[in-house]
Amino acid sequence: MFSFLKNLFKKPAPQPRLTLPSHAPQKPAPVVPEKPGAGASPKAKEEWARQAAQKINPDATPEQLCGIEEGMTKEQISAQLAVLYRRHNRAASSLEANLREEAEIMLDVIAMLRQKYAQ
Repeated sequence: MFSFLKNLFKKPAPQPRLTLPSHAPQKPAPVVPEKPGAGASPKAKEEWARQAAQKINPDATPEQLCGIEEGMTKEQISAQLAVLYRRHNRAASSLEANLREEAEIMLDVIAMLRQKYAQ
């Protein structure tokens, strides 16, 4: 009986640790900058600056602000809103007041469109 209890409460044997072979070369992950860096052409930098400096058009509909067009499926609309949410959610914590204000407006618009199209 004691041998049965001893085997029942015995600690399991330790499992060997898995390691990577040392001869396998490690590739660093590619770095993709958000804004054009030193290697970008001046035209690309100007285009990025122009798009980043765009203000919200007060005459545009919420769909126009978010780039939602007629004929888009629910999945496409959801994906578009997810991309915009990520962008503006990051901008909401910016130190620039005008960028923060624009992000808050866009987050409200995105939330409204999610309620409208997600259900």
